[in-house]
Order: sequence, then C-alpha cells, then structure tokens
Amino acid sequence: MEWLKRNKNLIFFHIALNSAVVFFITGASYYHTPLEGGKDTLVYLGHLFLLQTTIAGFIYILSLYKWIFRIVFSGLFLFFCSFSFFGYTQDISVTPGLIQAVFETTPDIAIDLITVPYAAFLIAAVLVLVFFIKWHSRLKTSRSIFLFGVLAAGCIALFFITEMKRLNTLKSRLPYNVFSGVEDYYSAPKFQLNKALPVVTKQTDSLTIIFVLGETVRADHLGLNSYSRNTTPLLSKQDIVSFPNIYTSNTYTGASIPQLLTDKKLEVDKESYTSIYDVANAAGYETTWIGNQTLEKSFAPIVNTNEHVILVDKYKSEYSFNKELDEAMLPAFDNLLGTNNNQLITLHMMGSHWYYENRYSENFRKYTPVITSKYIPSLTTEEIVNSYDNTILYLDYFLNEVIERAKKNPVPTVVFYVSDHGESLGEKGQYLHAGDAKEQTNPALLFWMSDSFKKKHSGKAVSISETRNVNLTTDIVFDYLRFILTSQE
Repeated sequence: MEWLKRNKNLIFFHIALNSAVVFFITGASYYHTPLEGGKDTLVYLGHLFLLQTTIAGFIYILSLYKWIFRIVFSGLFLFFCSFSFFGYTQDISVTPGLIQAVFETTPDIAIDLITVPYAAFLIAAVLVLVFFIKWHSRLKTSRSIFLFGVLAAGCIALFFITEMKRLNTLKSRLPYNVFSGVEDYYSAPKFQLNKALPVVTKQTDSLTIIFVLGETVRADHLGLNSYSRNTTPLLSKQDIVSFPNIYTSNTYTGASIPQLLTDKKLEVDKESYTSIYDVANAAGYETTWIGNQTLEKSFAPIVNTNEHVILVDKYKSEYSFNKELDEAMLPAFDNLLGTNNNQLITLHMMGSHWYYENRYSENFRKYTPVITSKYIPSLTTEEIVNSYDNTILYLDYFLNEVIERAKKNPVPTVVFYVSDHGESLGEKGQYLHAGDAKEQTNPALLFWMSDSFKKKHSGKAVSISETRNVNLTTDIVFDYLRFILTSQE
C-alpha cells in the first residue's frame, strides 16, 4: 500500500495519458468496425486494450526524461493525430500509397486538406498535450524506475510476441501502421522484374483485351459452374467460357497477383520475371491499370509497367469499411475503352474480400440473413454464406456491365476474368483465405469473346474453349494473355 501511495500520481498520469492516446489516436483504428452485440464489443475492446498496452511501454520510456517527453512524445502525438483524424472522419487506411501522398504532396494540395474540423481536432490535441506536459513536469519520474521499466519492457515485448503469433494483428493499427507504411514505402520489393523488354511479334490487328482481376471468388459459388444458387443470372445469358477446375497454391493477394501478372510459375523459382504489361507494351498495346485496391509492395512494380495507372479511392484499403464499390471504376473505363485500336485494360476489383457487406449495394442483398459483425465467431455459417453469395451477385452485375460495354467496342474484344484465390466459408472450421483449404485454392476464371474476335481469331477462340474443363493452374493466366496478345493467325 505504501508503494501505491508513493507512486499514485505517476500511475494516474500514465492511465490518463494512455486514455488520451486511445481517444486521439488508437481509437480511430476501431471506430468504423461493424459489431453486433456485447460479446463482439468486448472482443474488440480487448483487442484495443492489447494494442494500447504495447504502446504504453513505449510511452513510459519516452516519459523518463522531461525534454524527451516534451519534444519527442509531443511531436509523435501530433504527427499520429494528423493521421487519426482522417481515420475517424473518412476511414482512410495508412498504407504505403498514403505515405507516398504525404511525402510527395505539393504545399497547395496540403493546404486544401486543412479544414475547420481538422484544425479543431489538432487544436484540441495541442491543448490536451499542454495539460499533460505541465502534469509531467510536476512528477518524480525516477520513482520505482526499475519496476516500471520491467513492466514497460514486458509491454513492448508483448507487441513482438503478438506479431509472431499472428502477423499484422497490431501492425495494421494506428500508430504502428504509420511506421510499417513508411517502411514499405522505402523498402525495395523482393519480386524482381526483367529490365529488358521481351522480344515479341508486334500485333498488327486491332484488338482490345479487358483483363478483370477479381478478389476472393471461388469457382464453386458461381451459378455458371452449377452452384445450387443462381448467383450469375446475368452472365448466364452471355456467351461465357468458364473454367471450373483452376488451381492455385497462392491463397493471398501478395503472392497471387505477382504470379498472375508475370511468367512466374507456381512451382518454379528464378531470379527475375517478365511483366505481362511489358509484353503488351512491346507488342504495340496501350496498357492501362484501373484499380479499386491499394497497391501492395509485392505487385506495385508490375502494375507500374503499365503506361497509365488509375487508382479509385486510392487511400482506402481492404481494411476500410467505407470503401468504394467496384462500379466506381466504370467511369474511367468508359473514358478509355475504344480510344486506341490496341488496348490492354486491367480492372482490379475489391471483389468478395472480407468484410463482405461492404462489397455490394443494398439492392444485391438477395440472400438473408447477412453478417452484422466483423467478429466471425458471433456469426452463423448461413449469414456468412449469404453475404458472400451476395458479393457474387454484385460481381455478376459488374462483369455484365463490362461485357455490355465491350459489345459496343468496334474492334475485336476479349473480357478475361480471374480471381486471385478462393475463400473458406466455414468448411472444417476454416474462414477467409491465406491457407491451404481446397475452397481457397480454386479461383474463378471466365472468358467472354466478341463475335468479331471469334470470327477474326477463330483459332484462339477454339483453343480457349477446348480447354475449359481441363485441370489447370493459374500459370495459364500469363500464358493465355501472351497468347492472345502476340500470336498471329
């Protein structure tokens, strides 16, 4: 008891300071999380408590010396507040793309971001900070320094232990995601591209390839592939060639996208790889990437081999709960389609990525009940499958819109869709992806070919159709794209 009395002010100070950090910084990472019921809320409050416990260790170290606290802690506190404001108000995620925008934005654009609410938030943060600096100056920080130091070290160690157990549990939250975003921004990608352009036969015929890169769509949940639900009512009316037997061992985006967009094979490693866009550029195509996902370090260099890169809603990642729907890419697509006789246009979807309810609009909520919480253990299998199937209905709508536009294109046109991987929906107790369950390794793959393409490139059309029921791997994606882009008939 005597120890508590002696250190009462120091303990109260750190409890109050960490509470302020939760309010101004770390709480922004949880503010938009959809939850339903007391259990869900308690779980995420526990997650927030774990996060703040690890931060508390760093805060204590910074508080040991008055000038370090006044300068270093104050600077960091206001720096993180400048990010958390946009997390609270716009659900913006801290990604390498956002870090790039921060570092490279011109002063005139930066000034436009300083709104009255933003200024009020920072002023409130400064006032709170002044209060804690004055409080801190009256404390005897040298008391029980050994015991508090051991506790602080334990809190910091908890961060590394948690990350070893489950990667990105804490690193994806404020303030840690700022550091990881900066690290990713400056670090070189492990995936190396061939610098020399490939030697290809230049394409002389007019041709448009629309390559739609999907997300988390498993083949067996498409009505086209004999799923019990008609999740593809619009595509079923189109002349679609579906490949139900595609396999991939890459069940997360960071590994699957680089393999899909290059000549990298699933079971073969080499020093460097060729981008499909370098092949297309060498063959005389105008290449454009339109994406609704932020660019990850693993595939950003490949994407940047396109002549044009357009990112929709670029500062909100899959962690955002207010992300634009994929149809937000259609205006940019409309402006590009048909502007060149030889085009390769890629549309990178958010698709069926968790959290499913954020991936489609209300008029596609056909199957109910749906999920109401991000906390999976509180959900039923029926709710999860229903929400997931509603995302497939939205995919059906989106791809149909792309195909209807492709029909109006005056040159021979192909729409080639592939998902990066599948998804587990509760089979054998497994959910989501990044595992080895068969549901995750069987992505959807579809072709649509215009009548003019089938007439002018009949050999290619027949070759594609003849392999529809063959057991293939996603190695075929690069091969098919190169085949369509470069081979002559």
